[in-house]
Amino acid sequence: MGAKRGPADPERRERIMAATERILLENGITGLSHRAVAREADVPLGSTTYYFATLDDLLDAAIRRLSERYARALHEWGAALGEVSPGELVEALADLVVSQLRDNRAELVLSFELSTAAMRRPELRDSALLYAETEREVLSAHTDEQTARALSRVLDGLLLQSLAAAAPPDRADITGPLAALLTP
Repeated sequence: MGAKRGPADPERRERIMAATERILLENGITGLSHRAVAREADVPLGSTTYYFATLDDLLDAAIRRLSERYARALHEWGAALGEVSPGELVEALADLVVSQLRDNRAELVLSFELSTAAMRRPELRDSALLYAETEREVLSAHTDEQTARALSRVLDGLLLQSLAAAAPPDRADITGPLAALLTP
């Protein structure tokens, strides 16, 4: 099938975005190019630059979209918790870490890759911080702002170390740091 053209392809921008997400999740930031996206989306190369003039524009749009999807899921998770005790929050967060590592590994890797890239590329900082801002916002509904900030940082550390480890963490490796903050 050849690339669709013109008005016969009203979904072109969406296909470009979906292709960008797939490339980022499979190959990371270094795998992203206008050419790769055009090939993956089955659109002419000029279409990618028509909608997204630079790679940073394309990256930013894709990261924001992925972040919005993560934010919706995390807000749903937080709302489903309802009122919880600190001990129940420890267990719920441990379940969240386990499910993230099991079900969303590619998204986590991309999130940390983006954070690392933002250290040298200031134009990526706003996008890179969306994940942490969402975590703090959701956690603030279940604890005070300072504890929510600390929990977000502990969660990031747990997830990052778990992604790099040869074996997944056991439950005590996850609940220990969380309990130290929530149930000292």
